[in-house]
Amino acid sequence: MLPLPQLCALWGCLLTAVHLGQCVTCSDKQYLQGGECCDLCQPGNRLVSHCTALEKTQCQPCDSGEFSAHWNREIRCHQHRHCELNQGLQVKKEGTAVSDTVCTCKEGQHCASKECETCAQHTPCGPGFGVVQMATETTDTVCQPCPVGFFSNGSSLFEKCHPWTSCEDQKLMVLREGTSQTDTLCGFQPRMRALLVIPVVMVILITIFVVFLYISGQETKGQ
Repeated sequence: MLPLPQLCALWGCLLTAVHLGQCVTCSDKQYLQGGECCDLCQPGNRLVSHCTALEKTQCQPCDSGEFSAHWNREIRCHQHRHCELNQGLQVKKEGTAVSDTVCTCKEGQHCASKECETCAQHTPCGPGFGVVQMATETTDTVCQPCPVGFFSNGSSLFEKCHPWTSCEDQKLMVLREGTSQTDTLCGFQPRMRALLVIPVVMVILITIFVVFLYISGQETKGQ
């Protein structure tokens, strides 16, 4: 059993043989026209006239602002794409005679579709969410909820969730447990707080006593 492409070619030959008296097979860069194998136009060119028994295919370069990316028999070249500024687009790569213009979105935006016809603002990850994957020219920001032990208290296009502060490492006690949006609140233990307050009070009292003695001494001298 012949493969489908060869089978189609065979039937084509049989049908054309009725009119042409023979089966004409053209190369991959040619096409059959009026019983002749005409050369396709090279990329960057368009067809002006088909070949004849006496002349080759006549092609012409694409005009400025046009392109043709493949070997072809088209009578018109394609217009270069216009990157619409009002849609947030800008030129990433200028078009040539053999390639179309490539558009991309401005900084802070990404393509809203595969064709990149319009742009959309990058989405920041809000409180309680962290960035898993930063936005690119073609994709939006990927966010995920902060797991237990991590938090995010603001919106960001690039920050991951932050780990809770370890009160134990600072030799402090937990005054308030952390959440997905707030950090752990640490503080001194009641006993340690008292131990810190007593020396401070003693220093203040001694200072007041010394000042009192100094003032009393000055008054005594004055008398």
